[in-house]
Amino acid sequence: MTRTIKYSGIFILALLAAIVATLCDAIHVYTQTLSYPDSQFFSQAWWVFPGFFIAFCSMAFIYLWLADTLKHWINSTLSCHHENTQTLVEALTLFALVYILSGFGNFDPVALCWIFYISFLIRWGFSYERLWLLIVAITLAIGGMFFEGLLTEFGLVKYRHSDIFNVPYWLGGVYMHGALALRAGMCRFIYR
Repeated sequence: MTRTIKYSGIFILALLAAIVATLCDAIHVYTQTLSYPDSQFFSQAWWVFPGFFIAFCSMAFIYLWLADTLKHWINSTLSCHHENTQTLVEALTLFALVYILSGFGNFDPVALCWIFYISFLIRWGFSYERLWLLIVAITLAIGGMFFEGLLTEFGLVKYRHSDIFNVPYWLGGVYMHGALALRAGMCRFIYR
């Protein structure tokens, strides 16, 4: 099966995701989950929104690359076809709720780990093309934690609590939930 890709949809997906993530990041600042040493806009650094936009463009291209590279070994047919807006709204809303909870629950990082990873496993268990989704989720979790750790290493951001490479363990769970939103966004805006 040939997959038709609308590359202009990457811009729309990245823009929408960057808006949602920037607003959720503002909650992280408000709840003191993280802080920016050179905050300028609502206690966020100037680069937060553009950084999220670039990150989400990168995630979309990685998704496309993985789908193409693994298409003969892992079934991702349903994860690479056009989908309706309702699926995206549901996935994006759940992602935003997890992100917001990470801000208001950051005083108990162990509880957040349990909540995020168990709830991801539940969502994963009721999902489709689970191996594909797991690969995307683990890729996002490791990559996201690594790049946020680098930002912290360079002094651009600081988390209140850190467990591994300057970031909390629960952050991987946020990214894993983001994998479901990424898949829905890819299906809504990019695959035709």
